[in-house]
Amino acid sequence: MRTNYQQESFVEGCFNRIFKGLSFKGIGLELARVKEIVEVERIENYKLPLLLFLLEDDTLLHIEIMNDEIKPDFQSMSVYDMSIVLKYGMQVRTVILNFGSKQNSNFQRSFGSVYYNTQIVDLSGLDGERVYEELSQKIGSGCLLDGRDKLKLVFLPFMKNSLPFNEVLPKVMSLIEKIKDEEERMAYVAVISEIISRSTGDQGVKVLKECLMDTEVGIRIRDEGKKEGMRDSLLIILLHKFDSLPDYINHAIMNQQNESILMDWLIKA
Repeated sequence: MRTNYQQESFVEGCFNRIFKGLSFKGIGLELARVKEIVEVERIENYKLPLLLFLLEDDTLLHIEIMNDEIKPDFQSMSVYDMSIVLKYGMQVRTVILNFGSKQNSNFQRSFGSVYYNTQIVDLSGLDGERVYEELSQKIGSGCLLDGRDKLKLVFLPFMKNSLPFNEVLPKVMSLIEKIKDEEERMAYVAVISEIISRSTGDQGVKVLKECLMDTEVGIRIRDEGKKEGMRDSLLIILLHKFDSLPDYINHAIMNQQNESILMDWLIKA
């Protein structure tokens, strides 16, 4: 598990831009603020956690989402949570944000002597169409989004709506395109894209690709992802050859933004 990064990946940087310093008190969770996003090693045959945050009190917050179409994989959730507790000795609090029909306040399961408890935060009262109008007014007037607004925007595609998902998502993406700050726009699109790819399956990813295909932000995200992959490949090749690299070489690779130069380095490696 990584909780500190020598070099943030593109997606990690986007998550940290949106969530760093965020409080969940606005949705009824009395927790410390977010310090940074966390990635865990994949466990074979189990679905990765949707969101895992290191909080400022050095505990971990594991977040999943649920609505009438998306159901959490409780087995995968418990496997990852218990593996973190056993391997790293860190406290994990697991929360499901429910945007569908009203649900019970928690989910409990016992594994022998291990007791697993997951809190369900019922957000079924949030009307996606009303939230869309509220955020549209704020973004259109150039107002800064507060912490609760940010959470609403990130999870807007999963809220109750009279339209199907394949029509709601393009509306949300069009709303994000109105955000004036380019880096902020790209961060929201990247974060929502990652959440959709981890939670909705192939159908959701297909809708997402159609939304992003020709947008300025989508093209930039694809370009950034391609360069990130080239950097990673170059480091893997060099580390295989030389076991370790001087800091200045690692720094030069991770900060190189020119795709042609990266390709030239790859060919030479």
